[in-house]
Amino acid sequence: MSVYCNNCFCCGRHLVPRYKRLVNNIFSQNPQHSPDRNNLERLRFYAVHKPEKLDKSFRYMSEKITRYLRHRNRPYVILGITAMTDTMKSCYQQLNTFIDWYLVTLHSVLEERNDLELTEHVIVSFEAFCEIRIEAPNYQRDYEFFVDRFTQLCHDNSPQDKIKFRYLGLRGHQALIRKTASDDLHNNIWEHMNQIVPSILFNMGQRDLHQSQDSANHTTTVSVDHAIIATDKITKDDLSSLADTILRDLFSRTHMNNISACFHPILTYLDDHNQWTPVDFPLYIFSAIMVSIKNHNSYIIVDLLLNHLEKKEAEHVRTPIMNVIHQCLVFAATNNEARSTIFTGVSRLLRCLEKSFYAASKLSEASVDLQHEEKFQNAIIDGIRDFTEKLPDFQMVEIMHNILISLVSLNYKYKEQTKRVRDANIRFQLLLLQTIQKIVVTYRSIQHDETTFPHQLFDPLLKLMHTPMAEVRWIVLQIFVLFIDKRHYAHKFRKIRISKDIAQLNLPPMTKPTQLIDISFMKKYGSQFLSQLYDCLLMDNNTKEIFYTIYCLMSLIIFEDDDKDILVDMIHFCIEIQKQILLTSEEESKQLLTTTCYCIHALIAAFLNTLSKLYKVTTFSHYVDDFNLFELTFTIVQLIRLYFR
Repeated sequence: MSVYCNNCFCCGRHLVPRYKRLVNNIFSQNPQHSPDRNNLERLRFYAVHKPEKLDKSFRYMSEKITRYLRHRNRPYVILGITAMTDTMKSCYQQLNTFIDWYLVTLHSVLEERNDLELTEHVIVSFEAFCEIRIEAPNYQRDYEFFVDRFTQLCHDNSPQDKIKFRYLGLRGHQALIRKTASDDLHNNIWEHMNQIVPSILFNMGQRDLHQSQDSANHTTTVSVDHAIIATDKITKDDLSSLADTILRDLFSRTHMNNISACFHPILTYLDDHNQWTPVDFPLYIFSAIMVSIKNHNSYIIVDLLLNHLEKKEAEHVRTPIMNVIHQCLVFAATNNEARSTIFTGVSRLLRCLEKSFYAASKLSEASVDLQHEEKFQNAIIDGIRDFTEKLPDFQMVEIMHNILISLVSLNYKYKEQTKRVRDANIRFQLLLLQTIQKIVVTYRSIQHDETTFPHQLFDPLLKLMHTPMAEVRWIVLQIFVLFIDKRHYAHKFRKIRISKDIAQLNLPPMTKPTQLIDISFMKKYGSQFLSQLYDCLLMDNNTKEIFYTIYCLMSLIIFEDDDKDILVDMIHFCIEIQKQILLTSEEESKQLLTTTCYCIHALIAAFLNTLSKLYKVTTFSHYVDDFNLFELTFTIVQLIRLYFR
């Protein structure tokens, strides 16, 4: 009887399908040990030669793991996950035949929410799965559960193991990003960025402020082709560094159409958690993004930030956002592919600045909101200036041209404006012109003072020179001086004075090498320039500083451009404007202040004196030295001594 029974048992054993026997043999009698390697090799060999059995093998393995999990037999669950992972690595070419059972198993194990050991084994297995490239993806596959579970892990608040759980959650997100973000056939991952990105930012914020700033100053090299950032040196306690790496990894993989899906959750997170102030954390985030994103997409980041800025009305939030835009603009300026598209961003910033000035004009001087508006205005100006100074010279000129064009349009209907609007208008124009002044200094240093006056800027500057606002005219004249003064001699002509000897100006020996480019420019545009300068001189609200600057400008023209035709034009200009003042009838002269007339006389006298001494023109030397030729000789001399001292 016993023999019969044994034979029956043996027969029953052989009736079990081979794939089940191979799976059963994997699980050793001692579950603390790793899977039986010999039996695992047999299963691999069988799977390679019988790929049609893989689906059944993994289904049976999944059933066994689920049963062990239900009976709380953790060692056999870990053993089964390890065996399943090894088999998957060996049979990755047939991954689509069994992947569904594999993911169902991981799903079941991950539902054990408080088991750190099981969660860690699942994450390790999932990382191995995500490293496998699938040639023919299953379009029906969905990772929504894994996104939800990894997000929960990233926000875990268990009293003992929250750091370890968060670390595992970040690793899960990182593996999923590497699996799907670079594959155009897995579009569904971008739908879950509203969960993934906040999880990353939450853990990035778990760092010390000074540490975050140090990390922001060190860029991580990202391979554009593979877009994989090594995390081997990151410890399990360093959540912020891992989160930082994942954020860089994510944006290094994004394409143009997917940037907004990753970017909007960042803005929402910073808004909802009031993280814009202090600005260190947003700067830390966006510095990581800008060094990771593909260069030709950097302008998209600036555009999205500008959209967000334009929607904001709270003054204390707009300034930090502008500081972030400032940093992104400076980074984008070094990118050749994004420069042309960034120019529209500068125009939008100018509109924001103009709107801010008019809003500030309605506030009282003691208002806190006014202080916020001024900080916001300064942030915009700093951003535009620093961005422009990083550009090549021809693009710097283009930016300055756009700014000047916007200023010219502000002067229409100037007299119809209210006093408050007019004051805001003046402050706005002065701030932008001062910005252009600083940009011009950088522009000249790049050009090594060898270029001529940029013709794009000539016409808008001439129009601004005719503006009724004296403060604006003064800065415009100073900009002209900066462009013309190539050898930095302007400071020698800052005071209106009649020198008896040219040596009193302390000019260097070789003072007049011919500037051919400037000569051709002055011959082409000189008449137009002198015509506008003529009108500017005759304005009755000119200040002492304006006369100083005009004298300096006229002196530099004859100093830099050693050409007879230009000298003749300048002499004719002086005689014409002097004649206009002296021959004006008594009634007409009332339209021009007497002090202004005296100032013009003094300016012309000093200029002709400089010209005669510089070029040794004897006729003009006698004309200037013989003060009896002037009907108002004594008055002019006194004006020079008192008004222009």
